[in-house]
Amino acid sequence: MERTVETDVNDPLVGRLLDRRYRMGPRIARGGMASVYEAVDVRLDRVVAVKVMHPGMGDDEEFAARFVREARHAARLSHPNVVGVFDQGEDNGTVYLAMEYVPGHTLRDVIRKESPMPPAKALALIDPVLSALSAAHQAGLIHRDIKPENVLIADDGRIKVADFGLAKAVSADTQHTATGGVLIGTVSYLAP
Repeated sequence: MERTVETDVNDPLVGRLLDRRYRMGPRIARGGMASVYEAVDVRLDRVVAVKVMHPGMGDDEEFAARFVREARHAARLSHPNVVGVFDQGEDNGTVYLAMEYVPGHTLRDVIRKESPMPPAKALALIDPVLSALSAAHQAGLIHRDIKPENVLIADDGRIKVADFGLAKAVSADTQHTATGGVLIGTVSYLAP
């Protein structure tokens, strides 16, 4: 998901009070299936990030179910390097996920500005990512879309893995290689 701040006055979500709780602000990221907005949780008076499925995507029951699974999977993880999930819901056809807001930039931004980088710097960036993925694996989850855009670096230096939208819960039934299945993830970052 590409992270940018957009102040589109024509965006019907900007300014809306979603589910009588989230005052929607500017869009800060946009992906193929959803957009993320900065918002204020008016009940708890805190800034959050609200991920909203693109219009029409909620009509696809399988995709909507995957979106809800993202909330459940990510909410199971409590780790300092995983973006926290606070809430999930639907408001008048708008399916959303409320999560921790991480002000800052992405690993993609760092790569663009600082590559090639010294090995020590690269290791310092990747170590928290590996810690987050290890915690996910210990919880029985596989991220399936790890890429620089899904690694958030807060202004204070904290590193968080986001977007468990394609995460898969691992069970005895899923620990085999499927043939003829659908590819899931970002093509540039799939294993060969």
